[in-house]
Amino acid sequence: MKSRILYIDLIRAILCITILLYHMGILKGGYLAVCSFFVLSGYLSAQSLRKVNFSALTYYKSRILRVYVPLIIVVFVSLGICILMLPDLTWISMKQEITSIIFGYNNFWQSWANMDYFARHIDSPYMHLWYIAILLQLELIFPLIYSALEYLKRQLGKNVPMIICLTVAILSVGYFVYAYVTGGVMASYYNTFARCFSWFVGIAVGYWHVINRSILQSKLEDKKSIKYMVAVLVLVQVLFFVMGGAESKLYLVGMIGSTLIMGIMLDFVKATDICADIDKAPKLIRKLVEYISDISYEVFLVQYPVIFLVTNSGLLSWKKYIIILLITFLVAECIRLVLNSFNRKQYIKLSIKLVCGMLFLVLLCGSCYGGYRYVIAPDLQAEQRKIEVEMRRLKAEQIRRQIEFEQEKKHQSEIQDANQFLDSILANHNDIDSQIEAIDNELSKIDQMVYNVRITFVGDSVLLSASDVLYEYFNNCYIDAQVGRTAYSVDPILQRLDRRGILGHVVVINCGANGDCPDYMKDEIMNTLSGKEVFWVTTTNNYSANVSIINYAENYDNLHIIDWANISYGHGEYFDGDGLHLAYEGKIAYSQAVFDAIRSYYIDQLEHEKSELEAQKNNNP
Repeated sequence: MKSRILYIDLIRAILCITILLYHMGILKGGYLAVCSFFVLSGYLSAQSLRKVNFSALTYYKSRILRVYVPLIIVVFVSLGICILMLPDLTWISMKQEITSIIFGYNNFWQSWANMDYFARHIDSPYMHLWYIAILLQLELIFPLIYSALEYLKRQLGKNVPMIICLTVAILSVGYFVYAYVTGGVMASYYNTFARCFSWFVGIAVGYWHVINRSILQSKLEDKKSIKYMVAVLVLVQVLFFVMGGAESKLYLVGMIGSTLIMGIMLDFVKATDICADIDKAPKLIRKLVEYISDISYEVFLVQYPVIFLVTNSGLLSWKKYIIILLITFLVAECIRLVLNSFNRKQYIKLSIKLVCGMLFLVLLCGSCYGGYRYVIAPDLQAEQRKIEVEMRRLKAEQIRRQIEFEQEKKHQSEIQDANQFLDSILANHNDIDSQIEAIDNELSKIDQMVYNVRITFVGDSVLLSASDVLYEYFNNCYIDAQVGRTAYSVDPILQRLDRRGILGHVVVINCGANGDCPDYMKDEIMNTLSGKEVFWVTTTNNYSANVSIINYAENYDNLHIIDWANISYGHGEYFDGDGLHLAYEGKIAYSQAVFDAIRSYYIDQLEHEKSELEAQKNNNP
């Protein structure tokens, strides 16, 4: 194997592990490695120019066998396994999502479906396949780009193709920044036109290497200087991987910077003797790097379905990470072994043939079963449109109620605030007996007190779907719910409501269906809600988010869990077909669950105060 290939293997192996760690929730900036993969893909495509006779047909055939066939196998096999292992999983968009994967527009579908990749949303095992969709789109047009660049090279000069590619990359960067500023992370991250700058940078570097020597070497003859410069860039890239979360201010810089760093690293190969250093590495290390590089694509395809299944199985301890790693590489190796067996022309041992044959049958059966379930799955677009119409109606009603709430200044009304009710009860009674009697009186009308308590609801479309009934259960509530909202956006909303004087003493949060948020963000939420009673509702579609908030609640006395996931389990009649949004029966059950939780809290508070008064009375006869 050529030394230069060893270096590319090393890059590919590192990027593979980086993305896997990101999807496992360990490396929050690991998504930036996808930019580097785009650069590498463009670079390797451009390297095909080294062939004397470039054939578009041969190029497409190789990409279908290497990229598309494994993709289809993973999609259908994982679908079949999910259906068998998670029979209660309701997946309203399954057919639409898989169709978008098959026809290569999944990135646009995910953006349209408002599926937030960075919120660790795990409703689907295919959240990561937006990247393959963009890759397929770009590789589909590469032969056309190649023909155009070759024509321009003959007409205008050998350096013109690289200049054109860099110009397109700069224009794409401009569009990427514009999409981010106007539409946010999702609009910039999933858009092919906003992301293709990384690919064109790779093509530019690859094209230059076909016709010229290294760009760095032409500028810096001192190889040590080049090594020092690249070492600094590698350190910057590591910092991006560690600190560059999508919610951070490093997002824009990280995306563009990772692309440039990867372009320089590829050029670094031509400018130094680093390959000789790699050749000196122990054989075992070199073989491991080559193996991870060879299996990197299969690992990428398999990792998210494995994470999805393991997470939904309820395993959340440190063992989870080991199991994910083992299963991911095992399944990836099985797929690679089967596909490579068709390309091997040399003699293969009978035992290997038998293993490959059995694995082939397993993958074939799994693919057929998954494909069958995909074909027979009902198209729930009509159901989805019905839910969307209902969400728009409820949103309009919510806005009307919010305006009414503020106009009537309910937050300044004569209705007693819950954080003062005990003090006000006891303030008018001097002796212990009358205080106990007052508490008994409040207990007798606790339902009316909860009905009138000032409550603020903040949440996503699940909360929005229940809002019309919640208004009937709580006379003095303020609801702020939005379709697609994640827990990432909760704290700014709470701060805004607090500044406007709308935030009640009781706050109910229903966010998690679109993804969990890290503990430091939960800390920000609880700091904003210091001194208030917080009720957090679990979700029916994100087991890991539920466990996370339940464990987190142990740190705060004022954080209470309303376990809607457990309450609604086995009640299909509660939901509107997707196992998430609420039918009328579900709205009543949801509202009652919230009411009961708040009622139980205040009963406990009253009874605790009563017990203390009775103890005081007994100690002072």
